[in-house]
Amino acid sequence: MNTWKCAKCGYTVKQEAPPEPCPSCGEKCEFLNVTCYTPDCKDESIDQRIR
Repeated sequence: MNTWKCAKCGYTVKQEAPPEPCPSCGEKCEFLNVTCYTPDCKDESIDQRIR
């Protein structure tokens, strides 16, 4: 299970894929995979912008 964060309003949701549209702001936003914030995470599917 991944944790996704809306780049526009900051809403977070735990599910396999990011939602469309954002359940909070109702926009079609970019969602960042924020499942793991630590640099030592070995999961390559983590969004590189949060490392």
